[in-house]
Amino acid sequence: MRGRTFSIVALVLSVSVAVSLTDLYKVQQGNLVVYTTPALQSLLESLVVPAFRSATGIDVTLVYVSAGEQYNRLRMSGGHPEADVFLHASPLFLEKGYAAGYFLPFQIANVSVPPDFASRNVTGGHAWYAFAWSPLAEVYDPALGAPPDLAFINMTFGFPHPLLSNNGIYAVLFFDNALGNLSKTAGARALAHTVVQPANARANILGIADHTFEVTLGYEGVTLFYQHQGAGVAFDLPLLDGQRFVPPVIFSAALVKGHPNPRALDFINFLFRPEIQSNVNMSPFYFRSVLPPYSDPIGGTPLPAPGAVTLNYDWSQWATLESALPKYVIGG
Repeated sequence: MRGRTFSIVALVLSVSVAVSLTDLYKVQQGNLVVYTTPALQSLLESLVVPAFRSATGIDVTLVYVSAGEQYNRLRMSGGHPEADVFLHASPLFLEKGYAAGYFLPFQIANVSVPPDFASRNVTGGHAWYAFAWSPLAEVYDPALGAPPDLAFINMTFGFPHPLLSNNGIYAVLFFDNALGNLSKTAGARALAHTVVQPANARANILGIADHTFEVTLGYEGVTLFYQHQGAGVAFDLPLLDGQRFVPPVIFSAALVKGHPNPRALDFINFLFRPEIQSNVNMSPFYFRSVLPPYSDPIGGTPLPAPGAVTLNYDWSQWATLESALPKYVIGG
């Protein structure tokens, strides 16, 4: 019964995404349009958008689409984009889009974001800023008793699709960068034990709850969301050859070049307001602020974790990461 329940939840989410895309043409002139990821649905719809609307009187239309589709919709729009702002779960497409001229450099107002949560300096400011983050977690069936060492797994794995989901991008980043050849071998082993490749972060966690697979890599925040709803999942920091890691998943904002709404930058600045940053770790969001003081979400892994290695990535090297993605597709 539990598996059926969570499958229905996934179906409802899929329908809501389709409705968002179908009804986009109905958006009235003056609405601010945001391309975003379903992983941010609770945070945006329950906290950010209502607070922004209350403060400014501006309506916001959220368009939930997969990672690659977001970028392709923007690319095909040419000089007349329908989106004003991109909120993305990884900076890969933001860096790629900036290099292609689809995003504008900008500077957020009155806030100093730590260097690991912003792009490199570019003329005019930065290409993107992270406004929330969550560690990539090793999510597993509680019946296993403890997180298996990913260097030696011999069980069903749910390797998220790296070309369809940001979650898959982070899984590739982890296996390609944690411990060199050892982690690449572990990644190949994980892929060999994968039959189903989830296409988004939530399907990733539901795969554990539905017993489609026993182990995966997924966002801590999304895992906590479902865990607090009763999903039978457990998680910890990824364990590889006895070493624990903290791979930061950074939820980032970019400003679309030629954006129709002049308040687009105001919306991005709003993401760093105290009333937003101080609440991103609360139920039902379970993310982490990019601005100190940092607070763990309820039930989250206490950080910093003794002995754990943080895998900060230089996202200006996005092309190298992108070239590695296809080899982590089943049959790729």
